[in-house]
Amino acid sequence: MKKEELQAIIFDLDGVIADTIHLYYRANKKVADQLNVSFSEELNQQLQGVSRMRTVELIAAQGNVHLTVEQKEEFAYEKNKHYQALIREMTEDHLLPGIKMFLEDGKKQGIKMGIASSSSNANTVIDALGIRSFFDCIVDVRKIKKGKPDPEIFLTAAHQLKVKPDACVAIEDGEAGIKAINQTDMVSIGVGKHLREEDVNFRVYSTADLHVKTIKEVFEKARKGTDYNSAYTKN
Repeated sequence: MKKEELQAIIFDLDGVIADTIHLYYRANKKVADQLNVSFSEELNQQLQGVSRMRTVELIAAQGNVHLTVEQKEEFAYEKNKHYQALIREMTEDHLLPGIKMFLEDGKKQGIKMGIASSSSNANTVIDALGIRSFFDCIVDVRKIKKGKPDPEIFLTAAHQLKVKPDACVAIEDGEAGIKAINQTDMVSIGVGKHLREEDVNFRVYSTADLHVKTIKEVFEKARKGTDYNSAYTKN
């Protein structure tokens, strides 16, 4: 296979495939309210892709609240328990715009696909959405030693897919995830206005703008050293 040919697409889950941002917001805000710390949707976006314990630490830091390790663990446990209750109600309707068609097209074209999510609830969400059959691997974050922005989870996904990193595209909506991808040889695709165009190989504002044909073109241009963002950025 030529170096310029895309072999695999690795996805973050929350905010890229699943419409869970508002669920994370509710779970995170509950922690913030218990700590009497102000919490915004902007901060919630910054916490995408960050581990549960680190999320609690960052929320506490917003209000200069000091927590012991035991307290952090307790808040992290309660936050996850609340989030798990929320995701039990998820259905295929919680897929983000255009994602089902994107996955179907990728599968049809024989592109390997994997999940590299920081969420320990990834399998539950995937099953609730009814999309497990599209994926060749779902990385178990509990076996990852270093979370995003470390690239370990993306490199693990490539290894499980039996594909070299430079034959992969990775799609993220979180700043930590983008930093992780950019430490690998993968081509980075960012989703959301909050991401800086210069930090990714290609950016779309909505998952509805993700198309396999375009992703393949971005990959090929990146491998040839050509910038694609300037030619295609949604207003």
